[in-house]
Amino acid sequence: MKKLIQKINNIPKPYFSFSDIRKIAGMEDASLKVSLNRIVKRGELTRLSKGIYAVDAFKIDWEQFAGETYSPSYISFESALARYNILSQQPASIILATTRRGKIMELKEKTIIYRHIMPRLFWGYEREENRLIAEPEKAFLDLAYLSLNGYAKFDPEEMNFNFLNKKKTKIYLKKFNSTRLNRLMEKIDIK
Repeated sequence: MKKLIQKINNIPKPYFSFSDIRKIAGMEDASLKVSLNRIVKRGELTRLSKGIYAVDAFKIDWEQFAGETYSPSYISFESALARYNILSQQPASIILATTRRGKIMELKEKTIIYRHIMPRLFWGYEREENRLIAEPEKAFLDLAYLSLNGYAKFDPEEMNFNFLNKKKTKIYLKKFNSTRLNRLMEKIDIK
């Protein structure tokens, strides 16, 4: 058991999968699962979610983790808007857009929310270090678009539009090709 812990501590990542551990353990899956359960119970390893572990959860970059764990996805909606100071309140969760099925990951340290968007809307993001994040205008329109069917809360009164490029917002709005979204933008004087 001590050798396994030493091997795990030498994995050069802040979090790792069962497959990562299997590669270094040299054990049968059933035995490895029992050993990992014991190590977790002793507090020497943290189970973040099914099949994902960390030695020290405080060293995890949760935004990077969120993007790598369920891809394709990019940080958007309230999370991106708060980062750009468009939304005054920082959400407690990390919220991402994905073309996969939406889901919520309740982890020991964080809640990560993946909201489904259509593949034709999966654009308008940039790479920032080890994560993908929506541009301010795209995050704004992503949130507005999802709110049209009740999948998100969109409150323009809580937003500072000074950080949005109106010209870029109008260009992106056309790419959404949504009459309902156009009407919503007209009401808040973005169109």
